Amino acid sequence: MQCRQQPQTNTKKIPRWFVKFVLLRTQNKPDFQQTLFALLEPMTPQEWCSIWIPIMHPEVEVPYSGERNPYGYIKACTATLSALTGYNPKTVEGWFYGKSYHYSVGILLRCFHLMFKFGSKLCPRV
Repeated sequence: MQCRQQPQTNTKKIPRWFVKFVLLRTQNKPDFQQTLFALLEPMTPQEWCSIWIPIMHPEVEVPYSGERNPYGYIKACTATLSALTGYNPKTVEGWFYGKSYHYSVGILLRCFHLMFKFGSKLCPRV
């Protein structure tokens, strides 16, 4: 007996409450809706760390593609992501070794990425 496979869809998982909020606030602005939902493309912990760890922890060496992570890189990522998301450091460390994480983590990381990016544009360091 063969199992029928579900057709793959390329949809984003966004919390229902947030979708309702966005749709309510942007009823007459469909372009703004599209832009906002595009900004909420989930971000992986690895992707987030590759961008922000060199800025937040300049003393930690960044890994090159295909090479082992330098000493202290995962520790810095784990500590930072644990502080931002509220997850246990052991749980966060598992994300780097293939453990799954809740879809809202990807959205949360994208939001932090955007906040830090806009914050650095508004208040550049001297």
